[in-house]
Amino acid sequence: MKFFSIKFSPVLLGALFLFGCYAQQPVQPISNFTPTVFDSDRYSSSVDNFLIILDASSSMDDIYEKHQKFTIATELINRMNQTLPELGQNGGLRSFGHSPAVSDKATVLFYGMAPYSTNALKEKLDMISSPGGTSPMHKALTEAGQDLNGASGKTAVVIISDGQKENSMASPVTLAAAQALKDQLGSELCFYTIFIGDDANGGPLMEEISQIGTCGFATNADKLLTGDGMAQFVKDVFLVEKPASKEIVMEKVAPPVTNAPEAWVIDEAYFDFNKTVIKPKAFDFLDKIAEFIIANPEIFVTVQGHTDSVGTKTYNDALSLKRANAVKTYLTNKGIDGNRLSCEGFGFSKPAASNKTTDGRSLNRRVEIHPVN
Repeated sequence: MKFFSIKFSPVLLGALFLFGCYAQQPVQPISNFTPTVFDSDRYSSSVDNFLIILDASSSMDDIYEKHQKFTIATELINRMNQTLPELGQNGGLRSFGHSPAVSDKATVLFYGMAPYSTNALKEKLDMISSPGGTSPMHKALTEAGQDLNGASGKTAVVIISDGQKENSMASPVTLAAAQALKDQLGSELCFYTIFIGDDANGGPLMEEISQIGTCGFATNADKLLTGDGMAQFVKDVFLVEKPASKEIVMEKVAPPVTNAPEAWVIDEAYFDFNKTVIKPKAFDFLDKIAEFIIANPEIFVTVQGHTDSVGTKTYNDALSLKRANAVKTYLTNKGIDGNRLSCEGFGFSKPAASNKTTDGRSLNRRVEIHPVN
């Protein structure tokens, strides 16, 4: 048996030593984070739907600024989730790539589309535990078309990726898929891209995707890891500040109700912004309506709720129905059989005045009672 000896030059030994030290560099923890709390009485959702698309491919296992890119990406979603208030919007989380331990599929919708829940999104995000595989962003964008099929109102698609084109993230096919999604949803869709890393081609690709949306923007993960940075992103993408409410003062005395009109508009009961509480000044008028309905058992009524145009369609539809139900409850408490009362919510679809002024929006926050013989 022959024995062989191997001699290493000092230069080679030094190179191996330096490589070993580099490879063994510890991954640093991401800095602490204190989320900004947005008051739901001050803000409403500017979007009806949002879908987060997470890059969980093998390139996200690389280290950027002493952090694993995948860890940066998931932490961004966690911090976004802690900052974003639940305001009745629909949310979703789709990823692409994946370690075999997570999924053998190229892209998976882990959460949604469903009414946004902070806890539910966190639970599903935790299932995407490690990166791996190729980078089929175009498949995720194509499947997003199915996720958002039938969605109405404004939609934000947030893409978090290093934009690396190796293993099927070639620019033409990815941009074509983004354009197809934009064509499907039209002007209601905006792309918001968050770039992680320093790949020379990745940044421009993410920028091009955001431009397809025409109404979104591209940003860098480094800017969003702080509390202030994430708060600004959430505000810019998801929220709109509510206008200051102005109560309309009315001194009417409700006359007796002797005939059923086409509709009773409870102008004494214009609701405060984002509220469903009936004002005491409406009680006298409602009492007279209740007396008339009780005295005319052949009459049934439909209670219709309305809102101003601030906030999303989904949120305002629900708010208007709550207002109608509040008036129905008042009338049933006065002795009217609930079977004679039905409720509808029209949101902001039937304004009585212009939503461009404070007074107009106040007049739109109303309930109408429509008699039906």
